[in-house]
Amino acid sequence: MTEDSQAPLAVIAIRQVEKSTGASRNAFEQATALKTLGYRVVILAERGRRELAEAAGAELVRLKRWPFKGPFRRFWFNRRVQAWCRRHHPTMLVSHGDVETPDVVYMHNCVHLASQRIQGRELPEGHEVAAIHDRVLQSGKFRRLAVNSRMMAEDFRDRYGIDESRIEISYPGYDPEIFNLQRAAVGREARRRELGVDDDTWLIGLVTSGNFTKRNVAGFVDMAAGLEKRLPGQCRFLVVGKDDFSPYQHQAEQAGIAERFIWRTTVSDVETLYGALDVFVLPAHIEEFGRVALEAMACGTPALLSTTTGAAELLELNHADLMLESRDIGGWVDRLEQMLKDDNLGALGAALSTLVTDYSYRCQTEKLKISFQQLEQGADNMESFY
Repeated sequence: MTEDSQAPLAVIAIRQVEKSTGASRNAFEQATALKTLGYRVVILAERGRRELAEAAGAELVRLKRWPFKGPFRRFWFNRRVQAWCRRHHPTMLVSHGDVETPDVVYMHNCVHLASQRIQGRELPEGHEVAAIHDRVLQSGKFRRLAVNSRMMAEDFRDRYGIDESRIEISYPGYDPEIFNLQRAAVGREARRRELGVDDDTWLIGLVTSGNFTKRNVAGFVDMAAGLEKRLPGQCRFLVVGKDDFSPYQHQAEQAGIAERFIWRTTVSDVETLYGALDVFVLPAHIEEFGRVALEAMACGTPALLSTTTGAAELLELNHADLMLESRDIGGWVDRLEQMLKDDNLGALGAALSTLVTDYSYRCQTEKLKISFQQLEQGADNMESFY
């Protein structure tokens, strides 16, 4: 990849960059935005795919990974990034939570809040992720903290005492060339046939990258059991993601609805799954944003989200009825039944598809460019960090 050696250097520090994760996609979006602003972009990571970095206009530099689990592994990554930056003197350092920076920290997880909401307790002392996040956020060395939702902004403001003026809400984007009404509709018939779902059956799906506890797959099985009593034999339920299916399959068996469920690992052409669904659900106990919800809505799939899903913030103004508490199983069953019996369900999907157009990659990249330009304008007033 040909680079302008005179261009200012921007570094994005993230432990691993794989296209399947939301954090990786954010990093590539940032690389694209910085490249268009005239930067030479380097992604520092322990693991990653070079071709994906290059497609975003960045060079991937792999740093040596600490081989043992524990908090020190992330502190080690921070040290390696700081050492690299002392040698190469970047103009801007973008951190993805595990690295101290004088510029901007992009956070993807609220690990303390997640433990409170899922487990009902505080994290143990020395928790691997919490330890480095506490170090980075308590140090206050950054000029800006970027988060995926208002839920995250409020948690970090209250937990770490960070002034609201330093926090920016940066909703993740989606690729409209992949996630759109046309592609979803074209793949609908073939995908439903492959899943064994006929035209007279409603298909309700929870599509996620993994972590079934966090995304509340157990609650989804309970919802399915309740809906099966209301609409016997009329619905099928799809769960997609990388995690252990067995506890939830056993739960479905105990509820007598095992044959109504379809279990699949993640797929590359996920837009055809969204298109195959009649309703997409994400009843997560906590989801800092939930790009899958954005993608599903872009495909024209009606969506029902938990109030603790960041993407639900996009629904508050005109579609608040599509937001429910994650543990309100009866409420989810009632709302799903209403949606399936509504002759205007297709119109709802079309309305949601229009709603999310302001959050495409192009729109979000333009917002990132403005954000980085604002950081540039304040750079002359900052003391040297390296």
